[in-house]
Amino acid sequence: MAKGIRDKVAILGMGCAKFGERWDADADNLMVEAYEEAIADAGIETSQIDAAWLSVAFDAMNIGPSGIPLATALRLANVGVTKVENYCASGTDAFRGAVYAVASGAADIALALGVEKLKDTGYGGLPVRSRGTMFDMVGVVGSAPGNFAQLASAYRTHHGVGAADLKRAMAHVSVKSHANGSKNPKAHLRNVIDIETAINAPMIAEPLGLFDCCGVSDGAACAIVTTPEIAKALGKTDLVTVKALQMATSNGWEAQGSGWNGSYSTPPASQRRAPMTRRASPTRASSSV
Repeated sequence: MAKGIRDKVAILGMGCAKFGERWDADADNLMVEAYEEAIADAGIETSQIDAAWLSVAFDAMNIGPSGIPLATALRLANVGVTKVENYCASGTDAFRGAVYAVASGAADIALALGVEKLKDTGYGGLPVRSRGTMFDMVGVVGSAPGNFAQLASAYRTHHGVGAADLKRAMAHVSVKSHANGSKNPKAHLRNVIDIETAINAPMIAEPLGLFDCCGVSDGAACAIVTTPEIAKALGKTDLVTVKALQMATSNGWEAQGSGWNGSYSTPPASQRRAPMTRRASPTRASSSV
């Protein structure tokens, strides 16, 4: 019976590169930039890392189809590097691998690093890539704004939400995100916007406007994890520990028009994942991930 990983893993160090149109840097530079901040935050040496995970959304064109780019960029001698590709959940998947390695006792200290170098691909956004023979028949012309616009429209219809009300609700998310970005010197977009600016922005895929869509950025982020015992031995206090990690991956049947919840307004993978995370919620006050 699964017993969970709550409080078995602590975050030892974190770091990230500056995000944006990084024409000045290649993927290796971005990985090193994020790693150097994380290793300094952790207060350890590279030789103390037992295992590493490299994540990219989906890639065989600008990072490479193996774990070698990370091993080379960070000079990880004799460290096993696992490459993961899981679209928007890739960073989480790399972090999950590192956390599980520590929680299982397979590694004392593990590293997870995600990187993207999208501005050099020649695309204006994430390129459409094959996900197998079936997907090419049902989703060959899909795009992130187009797909999520359909979700927003389905949600509006299923729950009887007015178009103006939904647009204003989404605008609050954009305003919040830009406000947070304005405080982060490493953020790509640092302009503060107001509700009306978000609502009246050019439409990208109705009902998603310009500020409802993600920018295309180059960047990298890195996390180093270990056990709470090792973290304390290294002098760390006020530990941030992992409470739960859940991931649900679809086999793609939703894209075939199977109906989901009858309205296409709630992705089934999210429904399956959320209850598992709630069951692992903390029972005491503590920082959590």
